[in-house]
Amino acid sequence: MSGCSSNPHPLHELYRQPESRWVTGLIRFASASLLLMLVGFHLLPDVGRLQTVFYLTLLPATLLLLAWRRDWAFLRSWQFACFISVPLILAVSTLWADNTTATVERDISFYFKVLAYFVLFYCALFLVMEQRGDGMLHRWLRWLIVLGTVSCAASLVVYGLDGGFRKLYRIGGISMQNNIDKTAMLYGFHVLFCCYGLSLDSRRWRALSWLGLGLGCVYIVVSQTKIPIVMAAFAICLAAVVSHSKVLRVLVILGAVAVLPAAYLLLYGDLPLLHRGAAYSIRLELWAKSLEGFLQSPWIGSGLVHKQFIELDHVLPHPHNYLLDVARFAGLVGVAACLWQLLAIAFIGLRRDQLLSWVPGIYLVWFGFGALAMLIYAQQPLVKPSYIWIFYWIPLAVLLVRNQLACPAEKTAPDSQQELSKISNHQTLESHG
Repeated sequence: MSGCSSNPHPLHELYRQPESRWVTGLIRFASASLLLMLVGFHLLPDVGRLQTVFYLTLLPATLLLLAWRRDWAFLRSWQFACFISVPLILAVSTLWADNTTATVERDISFYFKVLAYFVLFYCALFLVMEQRGDGMLHRWLRWLIVLGTVSCAASLVVYGLDGGFRKLYRIGGISMQNNIDKTAMLYGFHVLFCCYGLSLDSRRWRALSWLGLGLGCVYIVVSQTKIPIVMAAFAICLAAVVSHSKVLRVLVILGAVAVLPAAYLLLYGDLPLLHRGAAYSIRLELWAKSLEGFLQSPWIGSGLVHKQFIELDHVLPHPHNYLLDVARFAGLVGVAACLWQLLAIAFIGLRRDQLLSWVPGIYLVWFGFGALAMLIYAQQPLVKPSYIWIFYWIPLAVLLVRNQLACPAEKTAPDSQQELSKISNHQTLESHG
């Protein structure tokens, strides 16, 4: 698995009528549609609106590109198989599910429709990155810095106008349906992206990134959400490494290890990660209850139903751990597919040249913290575009597509050389004959 950056492929080898503005226009439109999804996560209050953007922009553009496509060989790759394995297994598991156990029912066709969304999303990302390469991923990071700073500032303003800084209740936000944990994770990713901005030569980008980092850390402290607190501390330390000033490095590291915990202690009378200890105990109860369901059918699970609430002292919609949710619905087969995805990213990314470059390094960190959050906050991942996509599916797809596109010349060159050698040998034999 190579980690080299991808190079654009000539359109005439891949599409019919490649010289027309139609194909290049569709690629631009698909690229803009992917960006609109990122905008939606930060600025749209309702997930339904984000899904509408997905349906009206990305899906038609991708279908039209595939209709003009000559070469569909990219769908025969192990990377695509790895990406689609979990959604496919979950969708198929609905065939043996007992809908009488469902709290909220959906027709079986619903799950296969969502499976098609995953296929088309991967295709869209591949077709755009095939032409745009790592340049698109760098532009995404710049856009994410801007979007996160605007969204975070707006959320803090709304919180302040509502008297939040006097009452110090847990902050929600202007997006992610005002869900505290999901929105805090969104700004946890944001502070990581700001570290990329600090590495840029432009003073404006560095100033915006420092502003975004500061606002993000304030938001995360007020949210009292545990994993984003870890992300904020990690981002502050990374910012210190990126900074060229030794004095600033010392101040920034002190901010991570002393000022941030002290501010939290002053505000809430407890240290980060120790505050709201009941969140740990309730998750342990949820996970134990989920394991009971898994043990009833450990190999293939009970089959996916749309919602199957968990009853403890009170009712909760899912176990807040996507692996356990996959286990109860799809058994060890589903868990194995999840582990394949995690191991594939580890194999792709855990190399010095990958981790020490911003692309793909920051996307690997994005996926790593997103996967950790999925183990604490999330449900089974076969869902329409929602928080799970920005936690998990988007960075996973980026890393797999980038790996699939990496150094295609190295894969084809040996075959071409063998063909040339065969032709040369054949011509030599003919001349001797």
